[in-house]
Amino acid sequence: MFDFEKVQRLNGLELTILNYVLAHRELVEKMTIRKLATEAHVSTSTILRFCEKLDFEGFSEFKYALKRERQANEQVVTSDYDVLIPVTDFLKKTNNDSFRQLLSQATEMIVNANAVFFFGIGTSGALAQYGSRYLANAGVFSLSIADPFMPFGMHEVVIHEALLIVLSVSGETTETISQVQQFKMGKGRVLAITNQANSTLASLADLVIPYYMPEEKNGSLNNTTQIPVVFILELLAHRVAVLTKTQITGR
Repeated sequence: MFDFEKVQRLNGLELTILNYVLAHRELVEKMTIRKLATEAHVSTSTILRFCEKLDFEGFSEFKYALKRERQANEQVVTSDYDVLIPVTDFLKKTNNDSFRQLLSQATEMIVNANAVFFFGIGTSGALAQYGSRYLANAGVFSLSIADPFMPFGMHEVVIHEALLIVLSVSGETTETISQVQQFKMGKGRVLAITNQANSTLASLADLVIPYYMPEEKNGSLNNTTQIPVVFILELLAHRVAVLTKTQITGR
């Protein structure tokens, strides 16, 4: 339902609707258009435009398609693997020219940078370390920044023409936004890999690769699957390796 090319058509308010639908799929199936408008804090006309951009004639047809997709998934997937349904959907959405173009732009940014820094907090921080090491295997000078208070702004000579790859689910973490702002002040470029294409991080980045996974939270902890992030990081590293003719190893 949510093909990557279709999602690319959505504006900020329409992405808000998408994020709400992904987090409350079964509830939305039973909602009226006015109820969804209230819950997502948008107008009914915005919802209708959202449906139109996803190639549905109206909200009723959209709800029917949402229910039909859920029922189809329930028939072929056991409950133990429910978590993989959105991941499978994501992988299908990446098989198109729009996503490949995003990867090409990101690969070009990496190859043209004089250094690549990774940054993230929490789980994203662990993945930033992984991404940095994996990219280093492709022959790129790559470092992971573990300190969320690293004073980038004091080292403009170092970050000039460098690339900061930022990993963040929400795209709204204060420390993350601060690091991006400092990096931009030093004339560095920013690639954001985030779940929210209409976040503050996305608005600051030079390029955004969104993955649109349903958010899962355990209190203050974010358990949103990061399989798409690993997929994106490894794809980028392999593309860079092809360009630089470096063989990636797992060591």
